[in-house]
Amino acid sequence: MNLKVNVFDVNNAEQLKAHVTKRVEKLKTVYDEILSADVTISKNKAVDPSPKTVDMKIHVGGQDLFASKEADKAEEAIDIAFEALNRQLIKYKETKK
Repeated sequence: MNLKVNVFDVNNAEQLKAHVTKRVEKLKTVYDEILSADVTISKNKAVDPSPKTVDMKIHVGGQDLFASKEADKAEEAIDIAFEALNRQLIKYKETKK
């Protein structure tokens, strides 16, 4: 599986990348045919204090699943977005049966 993580204007980039990698591995336990994952972590500069935005897209067998979530902390936004993708993966897996 190809994993691409981009971090913009957020501290602790390496720690966030490790957190994303761990969460993607958990998604693979739900559905092991994930082809790729693209994750972008950024700071919303239009709002003060700046919440963190996480955009995630995973590609599975001809379809893309997407989640975009915002929270005060990047780790929290990552976890919320991955929970949304987890639910989408479960629904996708059920439709494939």
